[in-house]
Amino acid sequence: MTAPGYVFVDLNRAPDPEPVWKRCWFGREDLWKVFWGWFFFGHGVILGCSVGVMTLGMILGFATNPASLNAGFAGMATGATLLVLAVIPYGIWCGVSLWRCAGNCINQGWGYGAQAVVIVYAAAILTPLSKLFIDW
Repeated sequence: MTAPGYVFVDLNRAPDPEPVWKRCWFGREDLWKVFWGWFFFGHGVILGCSVGVMTLGMILGFATNPASLNAGFAGMATGATLLVLAVIPYGIWCGVSLWRCAGNCINQGWGYGAQAVVIVYAAAILTPLSKLFIDW
């Protein structure tokens, strides 16, 4: 026991044995952390970065050929392609993590709600993709 007025700080504390992405993937994280921290705000960060990267690609496209609108569109399309390649693994990780962590809450109604969000999220992504492949 420490003396009154002193605070014990353990500088030799061992770090968490497992990274947060792995705890979420295997369903060992609290539902609210996965939903609000990774699913909701994480997608907000992804959206902000995607707008920035597409704008940067468009500006770089215009910088290479200022007289052509096609150069700007090509730069924006390149930025969008790179973002899709980054967003797909993140979306899969978020959906699987949210589904697996749905049982880690006090009220199971929130878990069912989180699983419904995952179903709507997957349908919103897969519906346009299926139409794209059917028309192709």
